[in-house]
Amino acid sequence: MCQLLRQLRDLSTLPAPKNTTLFQASSQDRNHLEHYWDYFNSDELFRSRGFEIRHGYDGQKEYVILGRTAGPGYIARIYFTHRQHDWALEEGDNPKSLEATEWGFFHEVGNIRFYFDDEPTPRIDMPVTQFFSGNSWPFLAPLVGHYGTANGGNISYLPMPFSRSVLVATTGLPRLFGIEVVKFNQDPGNLHSFDLSLNPSEVQELNRAIDLWNNRGEHPYYPRGDLLSLKRDLTIPPFSSTEITLPGPGVITSLELYLASGMDEKMRMKIFWDDESSPSVEGLIRPLFGTAEGMRRYRSLPLGIRWTGDRNEFYNYFPMPFNSQARILFENGRGDATDMRVEILYHPAPFKANIPRFHAAFKRERLQARGDDGGNYILADLAGSGRYVGCILTMYDLDRSPVDAVDAPHWYFAYLESDMNIWVDGRYALPGTGIEGDFDAGYYYIYTDVPGRNWIFPLSGNTWKDHENWGEATSQYRFYLTNKVEFTNSLRVEVEHGFKGNNLSVTYSSTAFWYQDEPG
Repeated sequence: MCQLLRQLRDLSTLPAPKNTTLFQASSQDRNHLEHYWDYFNSDELFRSRGFEIRHGYDGQKEYVILGRTAGPGYIARIYFTHRQHDWALEEGDNPKSLEATEWGFFHEVGNIRFYFDDEPTPRIDMPVTQFFSGNSWPFLAPLVGHYGTANGGNISYLPMPFSRSVLVATTGLPRLFGIEVVKFNQDPGNLHSFDLSLNPSEVQELNRAIDLWNNRGEHPYYPRGDLLSLKRDLTIPPFSSTEITLPGPGVITSLELYLASGMDEKMRMKIFWDDESSPSVEGLIRPLFGTAEGMRRYRSLPLGIRWTGDRNEFYNYFPMPFNSQARILFENGRGDATDMRVEILYHPAPFKANIPRFHAAFKRERLQARGDDGGNYILADLAGSGRYVGCILTMYDLDRSPVDAVDAPHWYFAYLESDMNIWVDGRYALPGTGIEGDFDAGYYYIYTDVPGRNWIFPLSGNTWKDHENWGEATSQYRFYLTNKVEFTNSLRVEVEHGFKGNNLSVTYSSTAFWYQDEPG
């Protein structure tokens, strides 16, 4: 448990393989073209999708949302959303009550129960509103959040290990959910199933993770203390380039670029690891750190853009290992000179015959409406072995014809009904639950731009939501820590584009981040 908690603040383990298999149990409906049917509204529908309803240890009805799963492994992420607080109200609902505005009537799901190691009674049996409140030990904010604090989602990133097995159930009918489970392919040894009573070392690691998550944008913890620093003030002439070279072997732990407002336009960065002839990281500055289509500042744990008072700071805290050298090339495509400050932290590291190289790839595509589920947006299509660690995804320039055809003039961002789905080594590993659900939120980012609410979080967030300009634009990000997606042969990330099949024409752009195992 200590090691899992440490991974919530120690990014140094991201490049290395762990020999794990990741999968998600979710409410996704694979039987209909209507993507908005990724939820349950009856016991019959729950059963029809292969989920079990049974009687629990105390005779109460239980909805089994994660069937018995053999260990060893751990639950890495739990996501629910339930009902929207101010729409499609049922008799007796008060849309202005705390039950609505803070919870989206989530109390209807009853208790959540975790059965470990085939024990007859659950080790955890508490109301979902207690579990996701953020103040119930050890499920504490910001590792845990609920509808009012998590932009419409109910989310937990507290890792929950299990040695022999785990089963998760609720006592009320859930609507939408996803549970990500990481299974060890080999026994890691000394893995104890989750217990509410953390030992002193675990408490210390939990508190340290909470502190970093509350201060995201600060340089994460790294286990090595021999960090070297490089700082350069560059003036890059018009239509020219300059580069910085670091000797290896080493690991970059922090890359920060400082540019005056607007000076990132037409400024490109390329990173070559060792003797590469083609860069592993390439693109305009902004999409490599945030949203390509406009300046959208945010602060996540591994990546972000923040305003320092006179300049934008673009930061990347993903660890980036290399052997012989790292070459970072900056190209100025502007007609005037560009001033840039570069600050890098790195540390020496042992030579590795096979090295996991950090990659970032941007793409943009106009997707055309069609009547089926084909033609998904391919966010990533990777061969070989590696670890997928996140993405930035933006959608805009929507053709509203299919929306207007169903007489829904105020239905904005209908493409968010789509799912983001991930295949690992040909296996359908992570079935999505709606795009905003796949980014930890709910109901089209219900509280974005609402005063007093949050929509920027350590591992996920919504940086742009505008239905009046750019043809209904949204931009969102999500990164993976304890649930990084390991692949040995291939990885494919697809995003749908419609509410009934892929029936919407819309422009998607994205940046994918991953580590690829390559010869040193």
